[in-house]
Amino acid sequence: MSSPEGGFVPASPPPPGVTPDFVNGESTAYRLFVTAIFFSVLALVFVSARIFTALSIQKKWRPDDALIAVAWFIALANSVVAMVQTKHGLGKHMWEVSAVDFQEFMKIGIIAGLLTYNLATLFIKVSILAFYLRFSIDRAFRLTVYFVMFVTVGYTVPNAILVLYACRPMHAYWDFAARATGHCLDLNAPFHTANTLNMLTDFAILLLPIWMLRPMKVPFFQKIGVALILMAGGFVCAISLMRMIVALLGMFDADITFHYTDNLIWWIVEMDFGIVCACLPCLKPLVKHYYPNLAFFDARVEQRVVSSFRFSNRVAHFSQPSADDGYDGSGSTWPAAEPGNAAASSNVLRPKPSVGSGSSEEQGMREEKTAGHHTQASTLVPSSDARSADSRV
Repeated sequence: MSSPEGGFVPASPPPPGVTPDFVNGESTAYRLFVTAIFFSVLALVFVSARIFTALSIQKKWRPDDALIAVAWFIALANSVVAMVQTKHGLGKHMWEVSAVDFQEFMKIGIIAGLLTYNLATLFIKVSILAFYLRFSIDRAFRLTVYFVMFVTVGYTVPNAILVLYACRPMHAYWDFAARATGHCLDLNAPFHTANTLNMLTDFAILLLPIWMLRPMKVPFFQKIGVALILMAGGFVCAISLMRMIVALLGMFDADITFHYTDNLIWWIVEMDFGIVCACLPCLKPLVKHYYPNLAFFDARVEQRVVSSFRFSNRVAHFSQPSADDGYDGSGSTWPAAEPGNAAASSNVLRPKPSVGSGSSEEQGMREEKTAGHHTQASTLVPSSDARSADSRV
């Protein structure tokens, strides 16, 4: 154990029976460092892969790509802010942190920490929603996406700047002595409202792809696969819920500097994992480019998926998919006929006849016999198919 240096004033007196250790005291800062470095690098890998896919493979830079890149830089800034806070007592017990360090800890966390967290969350969610807008589907869906965007902006921006005006004078927020002559607002209600809206928008982002997938004409398990890919951005709602629970439990803990580490760790995980999930649906062209045999869908199913996305129930319009959809669309929905092979083209357009219903092969042969002339490769059926029909009869 050690005694405080001259002039050292702890931020809080120790609990009864506890002797502060100012040299080798317990600290949780290492957990924050490990989390911040690991998840920041993980998110960087996925953002870099997405940028490479957009610029080198698809050769198109879209707004949602730019938004997620900005989100990563802001999330990185938030991680740096959290690590700087460890220099001022984060991870230590309150009674082992000086009052001066505690004020710096609060100041950095309030001004830089909350600002970067809210902005990173904003850019991540708007990027995912902008990705949904790539697909030309019905007007009601697009209006819903814009509404979720509006709600996201409506609670993140005010929440980011609210703390700057919560106390008058401002330093009363982190200098408790100044509150004797100043005034601070109760921020519990606004923060709880923001957390609730954060969860609701997470669930909206999770469920919106189901709306997109309704008109898809593909097998059920194929539809589930597409849903899992597109819904990746919404899976972060589970992490948001966990972070909110940790934050609520921390409100009743007087040892702020020690237990606030858990809250910041979940902030970092939520932001960086959200970035990873937002990038996942955009990386399929990259996987198909280098590992075509590992593609989740074959070419025919893939194009039907994209075409279904572009179908509108309110506008009688069906357009072909393009590279702008984020899927490369290699291959075609139906097998294409070889040049000069009209018979193959006929087989693509016409279903294979059955014997019991009077096959078109027999009818074609009767017409040829009645007309008194021979055809070579009929445009209706190949001669081999005709012989096969004869043998069946």
